[in-house]
Amino acid sequence: MYTTTILSSLILLGNAVAIDCRPPGPVVPKPRNLHANELFAQATANLTDALESALNGTIVAGWPVENTSFSIGLVSWDQPEKAVPTWEYHHLAPTNVNGTKHLTRDSQYLIGSISKVFTDYILLQSGLELDSPITEYLSVLQDEASLIHWRNITLRHLASQVAGIPPNYGFSEYYYLKEYFVALGFPLLPDSDYPPCGVLELNGGCTKDQFFQGMLSSYPVAAPESRPVYSNIAFNLIVYAIQEQTGQNYTELLRDFVTTPLGLSNTMVSPGDDSKAVIPPVDNSWGSDYGDNAPGGGLVSSLSDLSIFIRGILDHSILESETEVLQWLKPSSSTGSPSSLVGMPWEIYRTQELTPAHPHTIDIYAKAGSAYGYQSHMAVIDEYGVAVVVLTAGSAKATDIIYGTVLSTLIPAIDEIARSQAAQYTGSFVSVADGGVNATLVQDDDSLVLAGLRRNGTDVLEGLFEINRVAIGGFLNVEPSRARLYPVGVETPGSCPRPDGSNGTVVLEDWRVDWVFEMRSDSELPGAALTAGDCLTWTLADWIHYGSEPLDRVVFVLDPQTRQVLGVEVPFIRSGVLGKSESGD
Repeated sequence: MYTTTILSSLILLGNAVAIDCRPPGPVVPKPRNLHANELFAQATANLTDALESALNGTIVAGWPVENTSFSIGLVSWDQPEKAVPTWEYHHLAPTNVNGTKHLTRDSQYLIGSISKVFTDYILLQSGLELDSPITEYLSVLQDEASLIHWRNITLRHLASQVAGIPPNYGFSEYYYLKEYFVALGFPLLPDSDYPPCGVLELNGGCTKDQFFQGMLSSYPVAAPESRPVYSNIAFNLIVYAIQEQTGQNYTELLRDFVTTPLGLSNTMVSPGDDSKAVIPPVDNSWGSDYGDNAPGGGLVSSLSDLSIFIRGILDHSILESETEVLQWLKPSSSTGSPSSLVGMPWEIYRTQELTPAHPHTIDIYAKAGSAYGYQSHMAVIDEYGVAVVVLTAGSAKATDIIYGTVLSTLIPAIDEIARSQAAQYTGSFVSVADGGVNATLVQDDDSLVLAGLRRNGTDVLEGLFEINRVAIGGFLNVEPSRARLYPVGVETPGSCPRPDGSNGTVVLEDWRVDWVFEMRSDSELPGAALTAGDCLTWTLADWIHYGSEPLDRVVFVLDPQTRQVLGVEVPFIRSGVLGKSESGD
């Protein structure tokens, strides 16, 4: 089941509570042409200065800069070249001895658990039924003696970290610390008490048969779907299931579903290419053979390859349809924090901290990865059509610091650019023929606002308020106070009369009014306004119609090439296309 958390901001106004919340998604259309934008150039220059100040010791970096190399990229949905990030920065640690001596976007890093994103992507394209139990594909797990009830676990559960199974088999045994355990009061155990494979410093990696025997004797961590439980071995199982259907191993699946069709030249199962490798001057796992554990954390990749892959997510082309991409990005489970959700396999962070000038909730669809000596972050922010990639080799302290610095520096600037570009949607729009209809749209801190709507001298906007008071207030204890507009991602190509009188092809872009409501109560009982925070105003979309036209639908008419706003239409009053008034009146 997908869950969506809606931001609620409650403001007490005497005996009224303002229910000030907005639907998830973009406030304004995603920005275009960041690569040519002066404000973005200034933000990246500031970011570069900050990073170089940390590297040269002018400010405290927070990590040992002498042995930590990194590559950073900001990927945009409309960047001219898929493999070239809109902005990038690279640093090769001065103490690097092995691997590449020229760090570029094609240099290779171990990406750890970002590998899980690629494995889920293969699953989505494999043709397997995601909601079928894993036992349908792996009959060996049908053993009734198994402590884990595998018949209740689906491929979707495994891909979304809600299967409730252990994170590892064998690897979670800290055998090399056994004397320390004993010193702390634990009993001394014979080696036979440990798993027969996968235990570091005791035995070798597991064969496929040993792995499945381990699955039948492992304890469940939680009931499926009850709560998220991070699991690496879930991705072993996913690939074993796909192998049963296709006869291909993981390397072949990666080639046929990912690297060949997308043109990725640096993404592969470890080990990678030593001549391209960023090998840190610390203990590391570069060159390791991950065997059957590769689907959960054993891939090598580069900034250029991740840029191509993420660009496909951002422009919604990486799967068969935009709907499939948006579904992939949706959460599958909540966590104990209202700021954190879990997806497939996204680690979704919801924050209001990134745009202090215009506070609103931003959803970051991220995946972090770790390998010995390597840390990585990949974060998609679909609202703005951008993503951030941070790849590091060296100190584990560096990645989170760099990741936070990039987000906090660039996202406020990108938000300002999006709002600036949305200014073309504001102004006074009038009917060309007789001026009988006038719509006024303004921009506030949160969105576009329908500030005025008149038809033949009548205040239709006030009429909308009154209709909502009567129709909605009749069954909900709320009263409308403001008409905010948001883009909903619905576009239709069309041909219609333009405001200048010409006919031509246009794009019709749907926006919807999302009413700000107030809940009124004279009750002195405790908790009388408690449910105001539930923010169920999302249930009111498209609720009131007038002659088959919803009262919350407003359509902008755009030029298909330049995306410039040519006019606006208010279908529920049959306004026709309204052109922007040059005088602004």
